[in-house]
Amino acid sequence: MKKFIIYMTSNYYFECGGLVVQYELANILNNLGLDVSIISPNNITNSICNKFYNGTPIDMDNTVVIYGETITGNPFNAKYVIRWILAPLGMCSDENNFKTWGKNDIIYYFNSEIKFVNEPNKVNTIYKLLNIIYINPLAQNNNMGERKGYCYTFRKSHFHKNLELVHPQNSFEITREHTQLECINIFNYHKYFISYDPLTFLFILSALCGCIPIIPKVNNMSKNEWLSTTAFNEYLKETETNTLYGIAYGIEELEFAKKTIHLVKQQWTDIRECMINKNIKSFLKDMESYKYLINNVENNYY
Repeated sequence: MKKFIIYMTSNYYFECGGLVVQYELANILNNLGLDVSIISPNNITNSICNKFYNGTPIDMDNTVVIYGETITGNPFNAKYVIRWILAPLGMCSDENNFKTWGKNDIIYYFNSEIKFVNEPNKVNTIYKLLNIIYINPLAQNNNMGERKGYCYTFRKSHFHKNLELVHPQNSFEITREHTQLECINIFNYHKYFISYDPLTFLFILSALCGCIPIIPKVNNMSKNEWLSTTAFNEYLKETETNTLYGIAYGIEELEFAKKTIHLVKQQWTDIRECMINKNIKSFLKDMESYKYLINNVENNYY
């Protein structure tokens, strides 16, 4: 199977990380010489990928349709279905959404999730990763003067059972209304970024811009436990790095983040290349033997 359709019910929106990585996956598949099309309500021109479905008949016997975890049912009535879990069920979707999917639909995760740690014997067989990051080339440290103050964001702050606010009163709030370019400008002006969302790409963007991100600890999770829930955990384990440079998980890591902020750009370049060479190419290898895969909905959610 060499044809792929990535199906979305939302228009392209740069501030939504889940949408951005779906477009980036289309971009990578296209660059690898594969036939890929994006289906969205409106074909909005963007800087990542514009390979939109043109309405020509599709050979469903040779096409894989990829749905994000928010998609209910199988609207394209596809024969070969991938459910890409971009955020844990219940976070941005109904936690019971899997009940509307076919039990033989294939599951891939963007983030490792706790189950990868609790059941390591299922990793790479039943629990599989499909992840990639898009790094805006404009995300860089352009500040030649003095940085001032704090900025912060809530976003998926409901990860915290009891959210304790730690940003100063006069801090600047980054909301979902801010564009990525606006965020880059904000990060280049401020000294620190408090991210109450422990899984947003914004803290990576912040570090790339030289603004030290601080992630308040989530429900007393250790740093290793937090890292185990991210999309980067496998890379960190394989390279025995076991940390993200330039990022403070808890205020006590602030000095570490300051001392390693200069290593951020190279680390994320390496992480991206690793994701392409391992997870993306492993995914494509899987597609050659789709009917034999056991990382399906039944084995993951029932």
